Amino acid sequence: MYRLVFTWPQAYPAYARVMERMTADVRFEEPASLRVARARALLVPGVAGPLRELGHALRRWGLPADAVEPLASAVRLAPTQVDTRVELARAYFESGQVEAGCHSAAEARVYGPSDTGALEAGVRCALAQGDTAGALLRLEEARRVDPRDARLRAAEGALKAAVEAPGPAPQRR
Repeated sequence: MYRLVFTWPQAYPAYARVMERMTADVRFEEPASLRVARARALLVPGVAGPLRELGHALRRWGLPADAVEPLASAVRLAPTQVDTRVELARAYFESGQVEAGCHSAAEARVYGPSDTGALEAGVRCALAQGDTAGALLRLEEARRVDPRDARLRAAEGALKAAVEAPGPAPQRR
């Protein structure tokens, strides 16, 4: 719930009409699902679940840098939650913080050595560092853990094609 409070001098009663027009034009651009996630995180402070959901919602709505803080807090509150660590790594990568993303991906791997999300975060780390061969090795490892995962299979195929594709022809002078 939001409450807007306006005050103006008694000597200018016509300001009331201006304030009414201002409030009539107020619009919330933030989606309802994100407002709900923010409210839950505020209503239940110090609990990892609502913070994780807020971070996920922020990242999903294109605000990965804003997602880092609630996700990092959720990791501190529930360090064994691999999914939260993976989500934090993604938020770091999407906000351009490669080193922090790789660190989070490595920690996710410690807590979930056979978790495909943690393995995929390692793939994202290798790709962010420009190591396509290393990314392919990590992706193959993830596929061994879950060989039927269609998403991993498609990513592996695309990455293999990119690695095996011939580079651009050298320019002649």
